[in-house]
Amino acid sequence: MNYMNNNPIIIGIDHGYGNIKTAHCCFPTGVIISDKEPTFKSNLLVYNGSYYTVGEGHKEFISDKMTDGDYYILTLAAIARELNIRKQTSARVHLAAGLPLTWVSEQKDSFKAYLLQNEMADFIFRGVSYHVEFAGADIFPQASPLWRTDCGDSRASICFATLATER
Repeated sequence: MNYMNNNPIIIGIDHGYGNIKTAHCCFPTGVIISDKEPTFKSNLLVYNGSYYTVGEGHKEFISDKMTDGDYYILTLAAIARELNIRKQTSARVHLAAGLPLTWVSEQKDSFKAYLLQNEMADFIFRGVSYHVEFAGADIFPQASPLWRTDCGDSRASICFATLATER
């Protein structure tokens, strides 16, 4: 893909248990997988031949978010929502992911590998096709200094700030 410039878009995602949060959206962590296209498609993500309804209910608590593919699918949905706001359907993306403070030291490297399990991803979300190339990922503690409270969204008191740091 030929992007307008070679710099990746940095997208911050808080991978919470109840909700996935970005600078511009917040949605429940529920994921329902199906081999057939479901009737209701408002939050449908199609990836690798499977259909995922995203945001229906909340995922049950598990101490290891990498035990299944749900958080990968939720990450793709979060990326699509952020790209949609930017009116883009393809991009190089660098993830800035948030994990609970107590798990960052234990799961930082494995969660980074989980998020970067593919060099790129082609998927459809809400009827729009996306192409994402992963440029990298950094893992941060949730509620670190990267958070801000001026998002203007009454549903979430804090949201993840997209990073504007130079590499």
